[in-house]
Amino acid sequence: MKTKTLTGTIKKAVIELMILKLLSEEDMYGYQITQELKKRSSGQFTILEGSMYPILYRLTDGGYVSFYDKKIGIRQTRVYYHIEPSGQKYFQDMLMEFHHSIHVIQFLLNSGEGDTYE
Repeated sequence: MKTKTLTGTIKKAVIELMILKLLSEEDMYGYQITQELKKRSSGQFTILEGSMYPILYRLTDGGYVSFYDKKIGIRQTRVYYHIEPSGQKYFQDMLMEFHHSIHVIQFLLNSGEGDTYE
């Protein structure tokens, strides 16, 4: 497996987690989310808007995130996303599961025959 392929797969698996992380800090609009992730990762982690919006819609449908329109200028509005208390809990649960999974993966990569995870 190529590194690029593995990296892409890992990114897809954690997009939801990254979106919730940013929304836990402040309300953001879609383009702002993509740019903030790109900026914080020095361009190593990018999300296409076409990949992000289905996740935002799923989080909204689940009651984890809400949205509101905010007027920008005279005629333009932006849709801002806001994490709800249930979304904060969901984010914390996902974060704990992520850290546990990473720990198990690290153990497996460093384990030898006869080693078992405890």
